[in-house]
Amino acid sequence: MRVEKKLYKINPVFNYRVWGGNALKELYGYESDLENIGECYNVIAMKDHLDCTVDELDIKLSVFYDENRWLFNSDTDDMPVRTAMANPIAPMSVQLHPSDEYALKHEGKKGKPDGVYFIKGEGTMVLGHHAQTKEEFIDMVHTKQWDKLIRKVHVKEGDFVDVPYGTLHAFGAGFVLIEFTQNADLTYRLYDYDRIDPKLNGLRELHIQQVFDNVRIPNDDPQPVDLIEEVSADNTHICFHHEPGVYTAGLYNIQKEGSIKRNEFYFLTCISGEGKLNDVSIKGGETVFVPCDFQELKVSGSMELAYVTYIKKEEINY
Repeated sequence: MRVEKKLYKINPVFNYRVWGGNALKELYGYESDLENIGECYNVIAMKDHLDCTVDELDIKLSVFYDENRWLFNSDTDDMPVRTAMANPIAPMSVQLHPSDEYALKHEGKKGKPDGVYFIKGEGTMVLGHHAQTKEEFIDMVHTKQWDKLIRKVHVKEGDFVDVPYGTLHAFGAGFVLIEFTQNADLTYRLYDYDRIDPKLNGLRELHIQQVFDNVRIPNDDPQPVDLIEEVSADNTHICFHHEPGVYTAGLYNIQKEGSIKRNEFYFLTCISGEGKLNDVSIKGGETVFVPCDFQELKVSGSMELAYVTYIKKEEINY
């Protein structure tokens, strides 16, 4: 079904998580019968798995992409990017995501490099580890020397953390965060605190060998990214991450009125405030799709708008 070239609201998909809370319900008014909304997938298009809905058309985002490639001008078989919010009230599992090469060979799907912006909260997260060799890493795991192995860093509201393929990580308790990555959902868990998941009536699956195969060594120096604000007459822009062929993400801060102009398609998720994008209303927690080569977007209202997009390797970010 070929559609008009205009703005479209995207409805999210919610997931219960053993570590999850309900701050997303409280912040954004999300409604769900789930015990908690540990994760909210604002933008994802994985057929028969996690797939947002294009509100006005009542079709899955994966179908919207397949039938309207001209709105994306992408070079990927599947819709290429993903955005998800999370609210851990207990630490997430210590985990990593594999490279595309490894994931495609062993799982038949893409890997998942993370980029995470902290909307609320302050505390610590696991980021990297202290082992200096593969042998040392494996020994610390087998002997359960978690305190010696796991490396923690301090993070707070307004920080962005880049988590490339193979980086051991775990977000701590008490945060609201938003994640940007490829359109993928593949995680290998190393350690889950021996906790019982009541939905499973047992332990969650671990992936020890897969972690050994993929972990970066050494990896004892990652820190939150030093962000640079680009201030213009009508907005403040921060680029979190720009990786052509993978994903590009950032944040626009609009005080009262402003404009956004990008040549590539993009998804805007409102993380605070409310207002209008042209004549389309948007409020906290809502997401709007903007087609490629779209007119300058007129923004009214006081809002923080996180964006994710995909730029082909031969193209330049605008």
